Order: sequence, then C-alpha cells, then structure tokens
Amino acid sequence: MQILWHFPHTVKNSFKPKYDRILWRNNEEEFNAWCNGLTGYPLVDAGMRELNQTGFMHNRIRMLVGSFLCKHLLIDWRWGEAYFSEKLHDYEQSSNIGNWQWVAGTGVDAAPYFRIFNPTTQIQKFDKELKYINKWVPDFQELTYPTPIVDHKLARERCLETYKKALNQLF
Repeated sequence: MQILWHFPHTVKNSFKPKYDRILWRNNEEEFNAWCNGLTGYPLVDAGMRELNQTGFMHNRIRMLVGSFLCKHLLIDWRWGEAYFSEKLHDYEQSSNIGNWQWVAGTGVDAAPYFRIFNPTTQIQKFDKELKYINKWVPDFQELTYPTPIVDHKLARERCLETYKKALNQLF
C-alpha cells in the first residue's frame, strides 16, 4: 500500500521505468488459452481453472501462472493484473499490482527478469502426487488435453532476449 501511495504511477506503469520498454507480444489467442487453463502445462492450467471456478488460487500457483504469462508468453503483466482483478475474491489493488510487477521483474523488489519458473519442474517440487492437477485438470492425461502452446526452452530464450534488448536501450 505504501508503494502505491508514494508511487501512484505503478497502477499503469512499471515501478522501474526502463521495464516499460519491454516489447510484449500480447498474443490474444495465447492470452485466452492462459485465461481458460488450456496452455498444455497442467500446473498452470490447474491454477487458472481453480481461479475461474472458485475465485481463489494458492500463492505458489499465482507466482507460476504469472511468470508463465509474462515470461513464457511475453504478455504484459497488466493483462494478468486486470484478469485477476476481475476473478479473485481476495483481490486488493496494491497487492495485486505489486505481485504482478514482482513476477514480471518490473517492480520494487522484483524477481530478476532472468528468473523464469519451469512449469514442468514445478510439478515435481509442489505436486509430485498430482493431487492438485487431478482435481482441477481431470483431462490432462487424455488425448483431448492440449499440447503445450509454447516450448519452455524457446520461450525462456525469447524472454531473456526481449528483456535484455529493452534494458540495453539508451533512451
């Protein structure tokens, strides 16, 4: 709340202005797949389906889905922030903005832009028994479950290149 009070520009802009130079892809089809839990990454999809059905999501999963949106898909954190503002029952503006900027790497005490969660290894760390995934994505082992909309390795490389390019601009 203090950040939002003292730096009201963070509602619409990155806390660190140089991050406003990021050239987001903002692919609407990929955004819709993310919103609907159809990315082909079961833990990301579980989180989004839980959010859409209940209005809640565990903090660990919020970090993962936020990182996936901003860093795998290169979709502007403001799109995710706006979506969460509509869906979360525990929405609070300053926390939501701060958390989205943290995960995008554009905020006050941000995760470094090169910290990109691997949505597959996150399963091994936090849902080894697939209880969460099975609850929210019962179709993930069926032929109808979507293939990943982006390759993790390629998305990671694209993200790093995009962020570096934006941060190395002189103006």
